[in-house]
Amino acid sequence: MVVGRPDGRPAPLVKTIGPALASLGWIDGHTACILVRDAQGRLDQLALLIEELARVPVDVLVMGGATVAQEAVRVTRDIPIIVSGTGIDPVRAGWAESYARPGGNFTGLTLANDEVIDKQLEILRTAVPNMSHVGILATRANAATEPTTRRAEAAAARMGLKASLGFVLNEVDVEPEIGRLRIVGIEALVVLADPAMDNLRNAIAERAILLRLPTIGQLPFYGEAGFLLVYAADLPAIHRRTAIFVDRILKGAKASELPFESPSQFTLTLNLRTAKNLGFDVPTSVLAQADEVIE
Repeated sequence: MVVGRPDGRPAPLVKTIGPALASLGWIDGHTACILVRDAQGRLDQLALLIEELARVPVDVLVMGGATVAQEAVRVTRDIPIIVSGTGIDPVRAGWAESYARPGGNFTGLTLANDEVIDKQLEILRTAVPNMSHVGILATRANAATEPTTRRAEAAAARMGLKASLGFVLNEVDVEPEIGRLRIVGIEALVVLADPAMDNLRNAIAERAILLRLPTIGQLPFYGEAGFLLVYAADLPAIHRRTAIFVDRILKGAKASELPFESPSQFTLTLNLRTAKNLGFDVPTSVLAQADEVIE
């Protein structure tokens, strides 16, 4: 299992999939051996960690996110790879032949869904009804960046919104890039998640609040970091579902024949503390939609 969550805390994937596997009879140290490698947010270490596990060799590789998955597919085409949520379309990326029958060694749960970006922009526009210019912040380190930003730009155009792209990789990029976007006229910010962006979420939220920019993120813990809004798939449910894929592989199923799955459950988080810091009046329609409110 390869993860990229920083800050020394257990990655959500690790915290969730262990108990889920145990419930299926795969108990670490007894009926299974679970090896975890954490890149600690250092994307340059991903390939080395995956290569290390491939040399063991392991029976199945589990990972979360497009950045890690991209490296895993490059490292091995033999060991089954189960991805627990990727923002890139695996077929468009060339990792699989189709959703229904992947055909190679790669399958799992994908977050790639054009409608999610549409929904995020729709929620943001409801929250900021007079918005005409939106910023889209991404990192260049993610294989999903180009297709996802294209989808976001197209969705904005359909809504009659002007969209400006911004790119960050390290914390030193955050202040000048969000500042640049503010200068060109953006009125709110959509932040596209990946492991590198996860490291920067607190800095982004802080800078956006300082510049009075409402933000919307794509992962639940972005709300805790200070984003005004988060529209996200239910990641714990995805990680629990990933354990079922692993169980099937360990019982003899082939990754090439296990169809990809897409999430069906999404939640909207509203951070009222951030709204207060922004001096922002949350429309009642957004408050009514929120599944979780941070006060």
